[in-house]
Amino acid sequence: MRHLLLPWITGVLVGSLSLAHASPGAEEKATQNYQRAEALRLAGRLEAAISGYRETLQGFPEHPAAFDRLREIYNRIHAFALTRELLETAVARQEDDFIAWNLLGVLYGRDRRWDEALQAFARSLNAEPRAADALVNRGWVLLELRRYEDAMTAFEAALQLQPRMARAHAGLGSAMVEARGDYREGMSRYLTAVKLDPENPALLNDLGWLSYKMNRYPEAVAALEKAAALDPKDPMIETNLGLAYQKAGRGEEAIAHFERALAINPEYTLALYGLGKAHESRGQYPEALQAYRRAWRQSGNDLYLLLWLQAYMASHGQVMILFLSVFVVALAVIVVRTFRGRRTPATQKG
Repeated sequence: MRHLLLPWITGVLVGSLSLAHASPGAEEKATQNYQRAEALRLAGRLEAAISGYRETLQGFPEHPAAFDRLREIYNRIHAFALTRELLETAVARQEDDFIAWNLLGVLYGRDRRWDEALQAFARSLNAEPRAADALVNRGWVLLELRRYEDAMTAFEAALQLQPRMARAHAGLGSAMVEARGDYREGMSRYLTAVKLDPENPALLNDLGWLSYKMNRYPEAVAALEKAAALDPKDPMIETNLGLAYQKAGRGEEAIAHFERALAINPEYTLALYGLGKAHESRGQYPEALQAYRRAWRQSGNDLYLLLWLQAYMASHGQVMILFLSVFVVALAVIVVRTFRGRRTPATQKG
């Protein structure tokens, strides 16, 4: 896929992209460029679409969606190491390239190189203070670092530049839930985000998960079904949908989605956990035991071993309970006899 990367990198190297003051017609022209780029993307002409999104950002850095579309194209390419190398070359040649700095920060974030990601977003904002997307990306990294107040400050600054920034609303909602436990406001922010970007599977996944955490299972299922339809190859979405189906009392559908997640990624441990719970709730103990065993072997987390033991006991019913009761009584008798046989030595008299 190198032929898709090189034209984009070449584009961001040409000319300074920092615009201190946009002309009155800049947003209108940016909208036209964006619509043209969208048509090209939908037609599969990704190289030309990249050029259109770049032109959009050159004229209107606070555009609410152009950076998102660029990231989507890179997610299709899956050549992160090569992309990072080319972006690093780009910013070395042109230090005020705010587009390259912002996308480079995203790639650093993918590698959990948080300090470098924050530095890259800072360089992007130094080159172009109106780059709202860089503020949003900074906010999400700060969320990962649990610096919730700083994250909210970044999201709020982005929304001052561009109130239609869906990911900024979502980030602010996440920060409010994590920092303050304010699920109501968090839900309100996510609903706003999805209204602004209704075809974004990541936002729909988060909305569904938040609904799940609030015990609003039908709403969780609805959001996650749409997310799965938009991105059918994401094991996390399939797993979350399975968990929501399970809580909604739709066990057979839950199992189908856990299995779909594992078909995408056989080592997705959370899907194995969900599969085990779904089978166990239906009395299908051999299948549950197999799922828990796989989860334990893959993760090394003893929680899954405990779940396996619990399911094993349940599968053997009263016989296992009787056996354990006898075992505990016998162990207690042994302990009592052992300690009775130990006497504290008498104090010797001089």
